[in-house]
Amino acid sequence: MSVRPPLRDDLATFARLTGWGYFPIAFVGRLPFAMMIVGILTVVTTVRGSVAEAGFAAAAAGLGTAVLGPLMGSLADRFSQRVVLIAFGVASIASAVLLLTLLMLLAPIALVVAIAFVAGGTTPQVAPFSRSRLVVLAGTARTEATRTRAMSAVMSYESVMDEASFMLGPVLVGVLTALIAPWAPLAVGALITATVITAFALHPTGAAVPRVAETHSGARVRAFSAEIATLTLAMVLVGTVFGSILTALIQFLTVRGAGEQTGILYGAMSAGAIIAAVSIAALPRGFTLLMSWAAFAALALAGAIGLTVASDVLGAAVALFVSGCGIGAVLVALFSLGAQAAPPGRSTTVMTTLQSGIVVGQALATAGGGVLSQARGASAGFLIVVMAIIALLGLAAFYRARFRSTTKRASTG
Repeated sequence: MSVRPPLRDDLATFARLTGWGYFPIAFVGRLPFAMMIVGILTVVTTVRGSVAEAGFAAAAAGLGTAVLGPLMGSLADRFSQRVVLIAFGVASIASAVLLLTLLMLLAPIALVVAIAFVAGGTTPQVAPFSRSRLVVLAGTARTEATRTRAMSAVMSYESVMDEASFMLGPVLVGVLTALIAPWAPLAVGALITATVITAFALHPTGAAVPRVAETHSGARVRAFSAEIATLTLAMVLVGTVFGSILTALIQFLTVRGAGEQTGILYGAMSAGAIIAAVSIAALPRGFTLLMSWAAFAALALAGAIGLTVASDVLGAAVALFVSGCGIGAVLVALFSLGAQAAPPGRSTTVMTTLQSGIVVGQALATAGGGVLSQARGASAGFLIVVMAIIALLGLAAFYRARFRSTTKRASTG
């Protein structure tokens, strides 16, 4: 059974097409999105002195991402990534400035929440745009085996970058708030949008993604199907895992007098996800994407069960690491299946939709899981994680039965 070459070799191949400068731009461009919700939560809490109001504003920002994210992708598929990234970037900067102004003027919370919705929805989502670009480049490989391997490398790389950005984003918010002021994270996010995201928009790879009209002579191409809907639901469940673990973990550590260590301990899950995302590129070629979905979801389930019975911080850290290894590989598989299922010229729409599914699941789980964990304890919150992963396994079985023809060609390489 042959094993693929290391991920770095595949990335070196991509670098010959994109230039090495693409990778730092595509990574730093993710940070405004990774900082946005935590930044809004921090500045509203500090200025208005209300965690409840800050929670409403942060939830509105997440909802805006879920509602406007797919629209952003759809517009990019019709009018080009460059146009949409620049237009949404301008709107994002304007909404951040307006939000900070309203907070300084002590405007009504309803108005603050409304602008937070716009700020969340207009923050450019560089991750799905980058996935779409690299997927197109992966499709230029000469042989089916090479194309499949390249696709796997793309999804592994992008998942690693996502995890790294979402680890670094909240840290940057904390550092900027402590060293400068609570408004600094949103200001820095706006600066990155104006510079780095603009550079990402204008990068030559932006012209590589074909528009709908360029692939079907202007005919209307539906971006959504039952298959895409199933994958999006799976992403909602993944987001539920993230949100439920975070809220339950806060409760778990708070009762042990170590609530401030939540971010550090949560990093064990992110570390597992990063390791899995890198390692999945080395799986044997006969190991299909659907097999990865099911097998690694089972691994995540084992970690989640471990969380329900963990009695100390070390045990929780080990269980989080195992869960992260499982869920990180599942993300790679789901994004890869989404890329294969995307109709010609609609890859950006599909990628932003899948990304938004994670945000929706995380927002719902954060709200519901927080209440449950506070009322019934951390074990109850971790039980939501277990149920979400069981549902994810059931969805894998449904996907195999319903979309068998797709799974036959859905190999990780």
